[in-house]
Amino acid sequence: MTISLEKRTSDAEASLISLLKKEQDRGTDLGELVAQVEIAIDFSGSMNRRYKNGEVQAVVERALALSLSGLDDDGVVPVHFFHSSGFPPELVDRDNYQGFVDAWAGRHRMGGTAYAPTIRAVLDGTAKKKRLFGRSRPDTDALEAEKDAPPKFVLFVTDGAPSDRGETTRLLVEAAGRPVFWQFVGLGYSPSFLRKLDDMGNRVVDNVGLTEYEDTLEMTDQQFFDDIIGEFFGSWLPEARRLGITRR
Repeated sequence: MTISLEKRTSDAEASLISLLKKEQDRGTDLGELVAQVEIAIDFSGSMNRRYKNGEVQAVVERALALSLSGLDDDGVVPVHFFHSSGFPPELVDRDNYQGFVDAWAGRHRMGGTAYAPTIRAVLDGTAKKKRLFGRSRPDTDALEAEKDAPPKFVLFVTDGAPSDRGETTRLLVEAAGRPVFWQFVGLGYSPSFLRKLDDMGNRVVDNVGLTEYEDTLEMTDQQFFDDIIGEFFGSWLPEARRLGITRR
C-alpha cells in the first residue's frame, strides 16, 4: 500500500502534538520545537533486501515527513548513505523524494559497515573546521554559533555492528557537548553494540537513543514517530537547553 507524503506528515504532526501534551501533563513546557532532521542509512550488503522491498525508501519518507511537520523551516533532509566509508550527503525534499533511494542505490555498490566516517561528516557539517598545528579542529566561533541553530536530530539506521566500534564510541562521547542527538534504529538483529552506545557513561548528556525493529514496514507511521522522537524531545532537549548546549 502506498502512503502519501501528506499522510505521513500529518501522522508526524500528531505524534509531536501528543508528545507536547504528555510533557505538559508532566509539568514540562517544551516551548517551540525546532530541529534539523538528518538521516544516516547503512548501505552494507546485508541491507540489500530492505532496499529492494521499499523499507529504506519508507524510512527516508518518514524522516522527510518529520522535517515537514513544522520542525524544520526548510523541509530539506540531508541523507548520509554509508558502508565501510561514507558517501557525500544527498538532499531529499518534497520535490525529489519519489524513487529517491532506488535512484541513488542504482549508482553505487554495497560494502561493509563503519559508522565513524558518517558521524564525523554530520559533525563537520554542524561546525566548520579550521587547521591548527596541522590538525583539523572545529572552529570556536562556529561551535558557539551552532548553539543558536536548530539542534540536529540524526536518525541512524543500521542492521549490524560496525568494524570501527572504538572510534564510533569515542566520537559519540566527544560529541555529547554538541547540539546533535543520535537516534539509532537497529534492524533485524540483537544490537548489543548499539545498546552499549545507548547506555555508555562519561558524557555531559545522554546524546544517543535506540529503537529496535525486525521490520519498520510493520509499524504504522505514527507508531514509528512516537518511538523515535520521545527521548530527543522528552529527555535530551530539556537537558541540553539547561546546560547551554543549545539555545533553541
